[in-house]
Amino acid sequence: MAGKLFLAEKRLRIEKRALDDDTEEMIQHADSIGIDTVFSRQAKYDESTLGIDKTRCNFGSLGICCRQCAMGPCRIWNEDLPFIYKLSTPRLEKGTCGASVDTIVARNLLMMVARGTASHAAHARHAASALLKTAQKKTPYLIKEPEKLRSIASKLKMDTENDIEALAAETASIALFDILSDENSMKFAASYCPKSNVNNGITPAPVGKELLDEGLETSMGNMADPESLILHAARLGVADIMSLIISSEFQDVLFGIPKPVFSKIGFNVLDKNKVNVIIHGHVPLLSEKIVEFSEDAEMLNKARSLGAQGINVVGCCCTGNEVLMRHGVPLAGSSLQQELVIATGLAEAFVVDIQCIFPNVENVAKKFHTRIISTMKEAKLTNAVHIPFEEENADETAKKILEIAIENFPKRGKNIYLPHGAPKDLMAGFSVETCLGVLSKINKEDPLKPLIDNIASGNIYGVVLLAGCTSPKVTADASHVTIAKELLKQNVLLIATGCAAQACARAGLLTPEATEKYAGNKLKSVLKVLGETAGIKKPLPPVWHFGSCVDNARVVILVSALAEKLGIQIKDLPIAASASEWVTEKAAAIGIGSVALGVTVHLGVTPPVLGSSVVAALLTSKSEEVFGGKFIVEVEPMKASKLLLEHITKTRGKLGLTI
Repeated sequence: MAGKLFLAEKRLRIEKRALDDDTEEMIQHADSIGIDTVFSRQAKYDESTLGIDKTRCNFGSLGICCRQCAMGPCRIWNEDLPFIYKLSTPRLEKGTCGASVDTIVARNLLMMVARGTASHAAHARHAASALLKTAQKKTPYLIKEPEKLRSIASKLKMDTENDIEALAAETASIALFDILSDENSMKFAASYCPKSNVNNGITPAPVGKELLDEGLETSMGNMADPESLILHAARLGVADIMSLIISSEFQDVLFGIPKPVFSKIGFNVLDKNKVNVIIHGHVPLLSEKIVEFSEDAEMLNKARSLGAQGINVVGCCCTGNEVLMRHGVPLAGSSLQQELVIATGLAEAFVVDIQCIFPNVENVAKKFHTRIISTMKEAKLTNAVHIPFEEENADETAKKILEIAIENFPKRGKNIYLPHGAPKDLMAGFSVETCLGVLSKINKEDPLKPLIDNIASGNIYGVVLLAGCTSPKVTADASHVTIAKELLKQNVLLIATGCAAQACARAGLLTPEATEKYAGNKLKSVLKVLGETAGIKKPLPPVWHFGSCVDNARVVILVSALAEKLGIQIKDLPIAASASEWVTEKAAAIGIGSVALGVTVHLGVTPPVLGSSVVAALLTSKSEEVFGGKFIVEVEPMKASKLLLEHITKTRGKLGLTI
């Protein structure tokens, strides 16, 4: 099976690098002026012979390379390897220490999941620290959603009658304890995990303890049992999702619960007549202030005094999604477009916080006037301007960055290029509260009932989350968009987050007009009613933008509420997730955490585990037996759509619903 799946991925090598015409045009422009991008670098790996990649390490792709000690690296042979290696590689069936292929693959996966969890937990720590310091009146931030804070406190079984600052301080302290301590229980997991999952071996200890244990287990000469390693990966995955919940919930408390907004996406949201500031990364603490002060009269006057008509803040990747959801700030692109945004020649400042920042942005910026500005100690770049960010000095830091951008405007060169297409319209700002608010207008006493009734009748055949990254390994965006269009025909409601949401936006799927064009008749009727009820006088889009990657937490909270309302487990709901172009360790952590909670997750890029049939089984059939969720690996998006639909149909059948 491993060999066949591995080769199938190679056969999907691409003729067109991006589905979106503007992205393809910008790639060609970058090529023409000698700029290398993630797309051109990926292309160097795409030359193949008989489906076997000549430049990448295929042992690494299968997860069977071990670099844990100086006796290695060890590369293990097994029956599922592509035949070319059987001709040229000695049959080493164990590592030098005696580690089996199953141990090596499981250990590598656990380390990947741990790094993803560490990334999300670090984000959660920043959000919790900001809330705590705000409660202590040490920051310029405000608690904008006190009622949401009381709701979080209620779930944590706290006394919600305390004054709001004391409540914020206590809630933030619990979160920091859950992230950093070495105790045996994680309070957010006990409060937010579906009750059916509490005692099946995957309720995590605090992240700090889980990561400490992971570091010990995966070091040379320790844990060798693949099942124990995968179970630990599942616990870390759930800890990762709890970290997402902390970040998402606390950011709503500080910055406001998203509400429906209309905006645009595309390179042409950059303005030739304004100071363009691109904000990129994942933690919106500083970006909130940059947006705020970009509208400040003093800043605008400075910009005009230097010949600009104003200040134009645009988003990239998930920091972009955050300010889109709350302020309608337009999106220049997702992670894969970051180098191309600079290649327009229109970026005065490219401001980064943490995660998904390509080191190559510095090399691209050297060809233009663009100032790369790093702000977080965890993500410094070699030659970037580094302006340290602390919550206490958020206002001053934002102003300083805007001043640098404004002063850079007159230095803009003549090498400016924008693609010919216009930006695409989109609607975003969906949240659990937004959804329940609309549904409560239909049934005030029981807001979930209209949603449940429409799922039961088949008007909404199922719900699928489109999540994760966009990948240069395939035609970027194409897998997300193909799966979306196929499922919409079958009346499946789609929720999207992160770069997957932006892929759908570039394809025009986040508009009311897309409902008319792509949704099945039953789903279309539901979305028309909901649109009228929401007061937008048009159908809701068929793909709901739920926010950034950390806002996958919103989806977990919503499906947990549905399961609790129905008295069933998450695994019994007609839902699924698809990470058809996943890239990062963070995506691996979210994926395995979702599976542990009972969600079936499709992967469209082959994970580095297929070198071990034991590990592959632990993540599929055996995982389904233990947790109810499993991974589906299918690189061809049309086939993946059918598999997702079959899963929903099977689940509906078990519930006795219309098929």
